[in-house]
Amino acid sequence: MKIKKIEVGSLGTNCYAVMSGDAVGIIDPGGDPEAIIDGLHSLSPEGDEARVKFIVATHYHWDHVDGIPDLVDELGVDLYLSKKDARLYREYTDSYPEPTRLLQEGDEIELGDLTFEVWDTPGHSPGSITLAETEEKKLFVGDLIFAGGFGRTDLPGGSSDQLKESLGRLVGLDDNWTLYPGHGPVTDIQTELERSPFLKQVTEYG
Repeated sequence: MKIKKIEVGSLGTNCYAVMSGDAVGIIDPGGDPEAIIDGLHSLSPEGDEARVKFIVATHYHWDHVDGIPDLVDELGVDLYLSKKDARLYREYTDSYPEPTRLLQEGDEIELGDLTFEVWDTPGHSPGSITLAETEEKKLFVGDLIFAGGFGRTDLPGGSSDQLKESLGRLVGLDDNWTLYPGHGPVTDIQTELERSPFLKQVTEYG
């Protein structure tokens, strides 16, 4: 797996271009579509746009979806979003492309030789999802957790109780997984457990 982190938009959202074989997926294109296209070229200089298979948003907030209209138009690819965020996405982005696939817990997304599992991890939004690549133990977590912090819950559909439960799901995982958050540096579960007393106390998922 090759991963290119591209910081986009006024809030410095992390857009990730992920490559496996000759297939590319784009996660959370929160703005600056030209910068994202440039990032694809740096990931693999040979015909990147033609290899993009999908765009997926970990949740509906504008700073994670603002680049979608231009990228869908230019690349002609599918758009994936959580089923539980679909209504809010339509309300707040009424002129944006409709999702071609609505995701829910247990779905799988194929990318080259990779398979991403879709985990429901609500709290920051009702349909926030995590994309889990279990072979390399990598989690694309959106705004669930950051290096040294967690997602806010005071926006429409947010829930502190759900966020705590979703964080507990991460705490309960075996081994140390790498976290690719929606903002800030890449981190891992063990590092966040060591720096956050709150994370140590969250209720274990399930």
